[in-house]
Amino acid sequence: MPFLDRQRFARIVSPSDPDRAAPGFRLAYHATITAGLAAMFADTWPGLPPMVDHAMMWTTIVAWGVLVLEFALRLWVAPSARHADSVSDVRMRVHYITGPRGFIDFLAVLALPTGWVFGTEHTDANLFCILWSLKLFRYSTGLTVLLSVIRNERTALLSVLTTFAVVLLLSSTLAYIFEREGQPDTFGSIPSAMWWAIVTLTTTGYGDATPATLWGRSLAGIVMVCGLAVFALMTGILANGFAQELRRRDFLRTWDLVARVPYFRDVGAAVIAEVVRMLRPQEVRPNTILFRRGETGQAMYFIVSGEIEMGLRPRPIRLSDGNFFGEMALISGSDRSATATATRRTLLLSLDVADFRDLAARRPELLKAIHEEAEKRRLINAGAMAAAAPKD
Repeated sequence: MPFLDRQRFARIVSPSDPDRAAPGFRLAYHATITAGLAAMFADTWPGLPPMVDHAMMWTTIVAWGVLVLEFALRLWVAPSARHADSVSDVRMRVHYITGPRGFIDFLAVLALPTGWVFGTEHTDANLFCILWSLKLFRYSTGLTVLLSVIRNERTALLSVLTTFAVVLLLSSTLAYIFEREGQPDTFGSIPSAMWWAIVTLTTTGYGDATPATLWGRSLAGIVMVCGLAVFALMTGILANGFAQELRRRDFLRTWDLVARVPYFRDVGAAVIAEVVRMLRPQEVRPNTILFRRGETGQAMYFIVSGEIEMGLRPRPIRLSDGNFFGEMALISGSDRSATATATRRTLLLSLDVADFRDLAARRPELLKAIHEEAEKRRLINAGAMAAAAPKD
């Protein structure tokens, strides 16, 4: 049955698939988790009216029911991710449940029933629903990128954490030596002094433990500076790794989009690598006007998927997958000769005028091919316009 198309449902629940129903599913997914967590938080508020408390309880139950259905759906479509025909449906479903995302989904399903069994009160039972917050990782690109950065930069981060640990141990030991006689309750042991060292290293400064001796205060100043240096170094490593990972992902995504445009299939990997760094993916909705007749040309566009209507006179033309447009205004420097409108949801690759001129200087053969294709299309359009013109 078309309604039970497992492949279609697999695309809908995928984090990155462009299926039309996927955004609606993601919206319902996040709305369910948000409503459930909001109900859990509100239920801890003392003195709620019975009607509100009852509504919060049912909101939590309904959210749990939706998450159970979502888990069943993901379990059903799990075999769609198989890479070999020899892998059975059962094995793919076991692979999903034992994976990190499937295991989190499974914990989310068990959260509320576990609270009913082990929670001493109604409110305590709902507290187990905090596990639902882990499901937000599934569609969070930023968190996924951060995990990749930590994995890629683990050697450098481990070196910084080792430095932090060494400074922590040294400062705790010295603080114990300097302050144990004057403040035995706070610095009477190295583990007790570690609390002061952590607070000082992180520059939090609660003030509940402060050195009183000259040597202790001198140590505190050095520990503060070391803490600033360690965390500045860690921040720099993460920021640089985050930027590199985003650039890498954007490059790979753009490369995949460029490879889908027929015009670039035969230009060679070296040219594609150069073009990918200049092209910018752009998704437009139906009836979106990209530019109007008479405007100054700022970019040209390649159509990855979708359709663009060029408002030429006397009859507009429509361009689909693989075509490009907007190049004449960049080549000749003249104003736009037509209005470009998306007739349906369209994925484009845009090339800015500055990058276009840079590419023309470094890859004149590519510019020549674009010019030849544009001239060929102009002649076809001119012939079509002449044929459509009224005859005397």
